[in-house]
Amino acid sequence: MTTELLAQSIAAIATLVAALITAAISFVNLTLTKELKTSEFRQAWIDGLREDLAGFFGAARAFARAVEATHVLGADYKEKGILLLSDEKVSNLRYQAAETFSKIKLRLNPDETEHIELLRLLKRAIDEQNAMLGNKSDAASTLAAIDAANEYARPVLKKEWRRVKEGELPFRIARNWLAPAIFLISVALIVFIWIGKFRI
Repeated sequence: MTTELLAQSIAAIATLVAALITAAISFVNLTLTKELKTSEFRQAWIDGLREDLAGFFGAARAFARAVEATHVLGADYKEKGILLLSDEKVSNLRYQAAETFSKIKLRLNPDETEHIELLRLLKRAIDEQNAMLGNKSDAASTLAAIDAANEYARPVLKKEWRRVKEGELPFRIARNWLAPAIFLISVALIVFIWIGKFRI
């Protein structure tokens, strides 16, 4: 009778632990699936931000150079045939810079220090560009501001990419703690059942 009761107890414990392990595995799978999707969205966000930054820097530089050429050559630059950009093209560059700046602003997180600083540097480039238009000065200050924003953007993108590579916090917890814990519990259960049967 004692042996039968012990066998039933072991079976009940094994069933309970197996159910807990199954639930834990389901939770880990759910967490991993969700975090994989989050990482995919974050990677798409990084790619979009990189594309918008490249568009902004390219348009802002080209616009600054075109305006500088106009200031240097004067109103008759078209007749001299030196500046190849039409007024419409220059206007499109300015619009493209403004549009991509707005997209970047919407992508950046107003709570992260690096994003706030990047936005400030981009705004400074725009301010320098507007000052150049008003003062009819050369593009040196504007180009320097654009380069400063460009250099600062690189580590910001790298940091975000590293976050994708490492995974979100719940993913790291599931990978580093829950999965090994499930494995150890499973091994302990197998050893417990084997020892229990051996004693019976």
